[in-house]
Amino acid sequence: MVIDSHLHLIRKKNFDADTYNQLNMVLPEDTALEDLVGWLKEAGVKKAVVMGQDMTRIWKTNFGEQYVVEALKRYPDFFVGLASVEPIDVYNRFNQKAYDYFTNAVATHKFKGLLLTPPYGQYYSNDKTVYPFYEKALEYNIVVQFHHSAGMGPAILAPTKYADPYKLNDVLVDFPDLKIVSEHLGYPWSEHLFLLMANAENLWTDLAMLYDRPVQLAWNLVLAKEYGVIGKVMYASDYVAPNIDLFSDNPADDFKKWIVFIKEGLNKICDRCGWPLFSEEELEGILWKNANRLYELV
Repeated sequence: MVIDSHLHLIRKKNFDADTYNQLNMVLPEDTALEDLVGWLKEAGVKKAVVMGQDMTRIWKTNFGEQYVVEALKRYPDFFVGLASVEPIDVYNRFNQKAYDYFTNAVATHKFKGLLLTPPYGQYYSNDKTVYPFYEKALEYNIVVQFHHSAGMGPAILAPTKYADPYKLNDVLVDFPDLKIVSEHLGYPWSEHLFLLMANAENLWTDLAMLYDRPVQLAWNLVLAKEYGVIGKVMYASDYVAPNIDLFSDNPADDFKKWIVFIKEGLNKICDRCGWPLFSEEELEGILWKNANRLYELV
């Protein structure tokens, strides 16, 4: 069994073409829901956590929040939804409109969490302006997921200073009971993230977008094991569209390849390098049990 803990639903019309063209970035094409569900199920995925990605503050782009709602309605037993908002508006004020949408969406569509992307919105996760969103997520007992990682777009629109996980420590101190996911193993600050995870019971992470660095990924998971936090690491594909980022024109093959890597490839690298091996229970945890524990899915 596999749970994909992080993938995106997009509609091309929700992207600002001028912004992407100026940066020589390719606009992703739409994916039909039935195609995506078919690819995921072909790879053995039983449930998937889906989200848009609100980047309207700087990038003038919203991946497609209504598409997430549509997915939850059409496949309620397969998809788990996260809302996505920019918590600070273009005038650097608390975004009341986003807050109202978030609170209504959780109540109406049963979202299990909230996605925030500080580097794309150019704000710090410990900015007190954002704190009402954390307070509401804590009240709802849902997850707040952060993009705290340098794997992103051009620095001019996503400065690295907003991406590092150091500011997240303040949020962990101020909201110790808030369930938080920091994506991408916090790359390239993975060991620092593991230290935070070791000291914060409710901080989790995922493997999204790291499969093209297999040795580094294996070593970072060895570190996660050594820090005692391997039980809070989750498989994630970070799907957006075919032929974007790590994806080929056949996403089903990509999903299967990455899942097989976790099942078999990690221990092959560890054995070759003389590193500790992962137990079957730890691998099953990464593939589905950890995400299931966080989201209480099955």
